[in-house]
Amino acid sequence: MTVEYALERIQKIAVVGGGLMGHGVAQFFAQAGYPVAMVNRTAESSARAMAAVARGLKLFVEEGLSTRAEADAALGRIRPVKDLVEAVHDADFVTEAVVDDLELKQKIFREMDAAAPAHAILASETSGLRMTDISRDTARPERCVTTHNYTPPPLMPVVEVVPGERTDPAVVEVACALLRRAGKEPVVCREIPGHIGVRLTTALRREVNHIIEEGYATPEAVDTVMRSLGRLFPVMGVCILTDFTGLDMSEHSQRNVLPHLDSRTEGSEMIRKMVAEGKLGVKTGEGFHRWTPESARAVYEARGRELLRWMKQPPPPAPWKTLEDTPGEGSSRKEAGGKEAAGNKK
Repeated sequence: MTVEYALERIQKIAVVGGGLMGHGVAQFFAQAGYPVAMVNRTAESSARAMAAVARGLKLFVEEGLSTRAEADAALGRIRPVKDLVEAVHDADFVTEAVVDDLELKQKIFREMDAAAPAHAILASETSGLRMTDISRDTARPERCVTTHNYTPPPLMPVVEVVPGERTDPAVVEVACALLRRAGKEPVVCREIPGHIGVRLTTALRREVNHIIEEGYATPEAVDTVMRSLGRLFPVMGVCILTDFTGLDMSEHSQRNVLPHLDSRTEGSEMIRKMVAEGKLGVKTGEGFHRWTPESARAVYEARGRELLRWMKQPPPPAPWKTLEDTPGEGSSRKEAGGKEAAGNKK
């Protein structure tokens, strides 16, 4: 069976869990033309998820990336349901997006495995667990794969595609092709805790916590530096930035700075204390900063508009992308079976 045939066979999507990540996954698949069944436990959680999708689609309209008619059509393709079997029994691609609890995910994968068609691909949005473990009790571990988006999924192009030990390589290719068709940028990663992005942000947060804990700088100072420094990364990434800075300079930094960085594996006592005090961030009104509903909403909206601006005017292509576009060059870097987003379903 070719990748193209398997991709064309995917006509219906199911998303199990419409929370922080799941409703965004449902949104971008619906925007790509796929009917989506979105599972939530209660009518109230379904209503919240659908309202979140509506807000997300409204941003696309306001920024000129979608017409009102296209947004309405996308919203109409999402069917909220409470019964998992009803959602997945005729789905061709099923993705689970619940909290990162291994036993819970294993239970849901057993249920998805029992109810979904034999040809369906079962995916997880896990950011830190192994697909090998999640799919352990299924009858189809070869058709199980991690497809990890970053929040908010409709606005973040990259998706980490991570096979388990028994995942069929063809399933990885089909998942990547499906994501490309939905306008995403899949990146294949070996099975390691945290994949790529979460490992990077966890390392960054550890040092941020250390700087604040030791009194070297305030949270305000750290965020001010990162909001400026971070402007480089959408254009250059880390490895390109290092190439431009010079690996000899990077070697100097390693020698001069690495011995002074935090290397603890048990995490930050400051964070543990803040959690114990109920300072969980925006959700409780205080974390590193104090939050009101209005100030939090302002940041959410600013984030959305900035990410949409990048969608309208993306940075120059990375050097390996330029190679791919050159005849006879870089073909080994391409992932097999991809149709670009221009091939979206209608």
